[in-house]
Amino acid sequence: MTRILLVPFHPPGHTEPMAALGAQLRAQGHDVAVFAGSPTGRWRLGGPLPAALVFSADGGTLFRHLFLGDVEDMTRDIADHAREHRADLIVADVMMPGGGLAAELLGLPWVSLCCSPVPEPDAYRHFIPAHAVDAFAPQTTLKALGLPDDGHNLLGRLSPWLHLIPTTPRFAGVAELPAPVRLVGPLAPTASAPRPRTPVENPTVVVSASTAAAPTLAGAAYSQDRYLAAVAEALGGLEVTGLVTHPAGVVEAPANVRFLGPTPHDPLFDQAAAVVTHAGWGTVSRALVRGLPLVLVPIANDQHHIADRCAELGLGITLPADRVTAADLRAAVRAVLEEPGYRAAAAEFAAESRALAPLPTAAALISSTHALDAVRKG
Repeated sequence: MTRILLVPFHPPGHTEPMAALGAQLRAQGHDVAVFAGSPTGRWRLGGPLPAALVFSADGGTLFRHLFLGDVEDMTRDIADHAREHRADLIVADVMMPGGGLAAELLGLPWVSLCCSPVPEPDAYRHFIPAHAVDAFAPQTTLKALGLPDDGHNLLGRLSPWLHLIPTTPRFAGVAELPAPVRLVGPLAPTASAPRPRTPVENPTVVVSASTAAAPTLAGAAYSQDRYLAAVAEALGGLEVTGLVTHPAGVVEAPANVRFLGPTPHDPLFDQAAAVVTHAGWGTVSRALVRGLPLVLVPIANDQHHIADRCAELGLGITLPADRVTAADLRAAVRAVLEEPGYRAAAAEFAAESRALAPLPTAAALISSTHALDAVRKG
């Protein structure tokens, strides 16, 4: 039994894979705790900005603080939590750099997890503007924590022990990766083999959109609004049942389209024939492990990479969010429902994912990391 502290990043696309991994680790007999901040702790996310930061007029530092809070405070709170839990090992999302830094402070082994399928050590560059990268330079934080300067960006700190990427080798499409990196497949409950599709009247098409707040999406929020209005109109012209996991806002829904608001995807995908999505990996991977074909309208961040890769592998059709029309979406939905190649490619992805056994494999690799550390120290 290993005592493990999980350090998730807060958006659903990050917390859900970490939660699934935590459940698997518990099922294998490990003692698992989760760092989620504390009202009595130092670290705050989304609270008032410190006056010194405001008066500094340093845009980069302000952006970093809004994105992560104070990383030094995050690190010390995680270290305190690890001590209280008597953790043997920390598993941290790369978007929570305090996890790895706390492990370094405590002399613990740690595992990094990137919830994006981008097979690059600097995948964070897909999530922040290029001009803001330097705001995440590590020197000031490392000095404050008494750790040596290693030059690694705060969002690019990969564990030297084990780094997990939740994608399949074929989707990643790279020949070689550094030794600590393992492609384990999507960290979601793996569905059984996709059901043979029996043609039905009014097949269900599920539509997803980004759960990020509008200020986080910035200008992309307008693209998302355009996409949602267009997809509602598109489905209204097809003999399908449309289920949209987003608030309707000002969109007028046709009779065959329902805006459900935030809704768990798994039970909806189990009854779906296809998925229209903003191309977030959580949604895309949950659809693909069920062998569902996709229409992808990427909004921001790594979604463009994901959508392009899906198109290259024949898993779906990609459309541009900033100029997508209802006619484009209607034609794409009709194509993925009627042309068997898209469903066949999705079924191939599902088979590869099942063969990888992502959650048991990731949990076993994490357990072996602690065992290897014990051998090294022994």
